[in-house]
Amino acid sequence: MAIKTQMISGPERYGYLAEPVGGARGGVVLLPTIFAINAFARGYADTLANSGLACAVWDIYAGLPLMTDYEESLKRARALTDEAVVSSIGKWIDHMLGEMKLAAVGVLGFCIGGRFAVLQAATDKRIKACAMAYPSIENPRLSNQAMDSLAMAADIACPVLNVQPGKDHVSQPDTYEILNTALFKRSAPTTLQYYPVAEHGFMHRPQPPENPAATMLASPQLLAFLTACLR
Repeated sequence: MAIKTQMISGPERYGYLAEPVGGARGGVVLLPTIFAINAFARGYADTLANSGLACAVWDIYAGLPLMTDYEESLKRARALTDEAVVSSIGKWIDHMLGEMKLAAVGVLGFCIGGRFAVLQAATDKRIKACAMAYPSIENPRLSNQAMDSLAMAADIACPVLNVQPGKDHVSQPDTYEILNTALFKRSAPTTLQYYPVAEHGFMHRPQPPENPAATMLASPQLLAFLTACLR
């Protein structure tokens, strides 16, 4: 499928937009890792566009230069506030449902973006699908995290897909248990994918070999979930 891409540099929205040339019925706001709009995020947006969905990669740092240093990226991420994040993501949802005239919009989050996907889907009932891969949920919450994502998960009204690795050094097993219990109590569908030997970040970490092996199963199911909910 032919797609078109562009970088959006404000002032209301910052990010990367990939769309099928012939238009799309549904779209996804991709909430990336702490490394923001890197090659992985852009590539996944292109994959979604090739599947028939418009995809906007939200720029977590609102136009700041891309960096690859983990510690510096972590400092940036820990300066974010939940209220500002939800507001910023909401502007992309407004745009996709408004100017782009899409019929349905979902969110897809990786790592820290997975936690933000929970917050967004719990507070914005316009969202029709919520997918997250290895969401970075630290329990207890960090000082800059005013919103309780584990409690708010129960308020998500749309279908949810949670992609959970067995070797996650950020979100602990008991954290996933709390999250999944909240999701399973809802009346909306919940799909859980569990990869016992995959690591946190396995979809963008080629080593060890268990990571790409898990990705080969996880990614097609993730795409199918979003497509089924939004097209």
